[in-house]
Amino acid sequence: MKIHAISISPRKGMRKTNVNSANLLQDFGLEDDAHGGRWHRQVSLLAQESIDTMRAKGLDVVAGNFAENITTTGIDLLSQPVGTHLEIGVAEIVISQIGKVCHHKCAIFYQAGDCVMPREGIFGVVIRAGRIEVGDPLRITGVRSPSAAIIGTAAVEKAEGDNLKRTLNAIWNPAFIRFDQLNAKEDNLLEIINDLTGLQGIGHVLIFDPSGRHQMALTAIGAVSRGANRYRKDGTDIIFCRTLEEVTAIHAS
Repeated sequence: MKIHAISISPRKGMRKTNVNSANLLQDFGLEDDAHGGRWHRQVSLLAQESIDTMRAKGLDVVAGNFAENITTTGIDLLSQPVGTHLEIGVAEIVISQIGKVCHHKCAIFYQAGDCVMPREGIFGVVIRAGRIEVGDPLRITGVRSPSAAIIGTAAVEKAEGDNLKRTLNAIWNPAFIRFDQLNAKEDNLLEIINDLTGLQGIGHVLIFDPSGRHQMALTAIGAVSRGANRYRKDGTDIIFCRTLEEVTAIHAS
């Protein structure tokens, strides 16, 4: 298991340029890469074996063409659950997402004819910085950290996102917290919940909904009530809150 290629780009949605080495920065991602930042998809990984499958179909693609930061060989990325710690050379990441939902075809799709990243790529957050080089070994440490997600509208994320993350960090101490936005024009709660509880296997989910209108939908989508404002689905604990005071009260319950 090792690094086959390292790739960076100045803008999102474009093929990346291969480099021999790069700095993985803690809680950011690859230095000088457009995808780096204080969010849950700081660094992306894709197996060279996946790219080889695309090449076998006739696509003229190489490492970095699918906007992945690190191209790997010898590791089954999709079999590693969210929360898994993965050493990359001297650095270390926690896997934070498996695949992704692409609502629109990006430039990569039109350039390459297909995009395997949404199906077979994974993402991580950097918990130990270090300089990595092509050929560096990869190691699954055997450690798995807790994870958390917040579901809310774009307005909620803008107004209360930082407060919610600080509170949930104090309560659950997860390796990362992701924020999934409710669509104001169509109800995408079912899609989000199924992804978080099924494919992603997130440990804790907070639905922050001041309107309260989504609570009735929880039982309809298969979440089992476990008391006031608490639910469980596919091994994931779900809490529904309308106010910051209710979020803070999670500590005491």
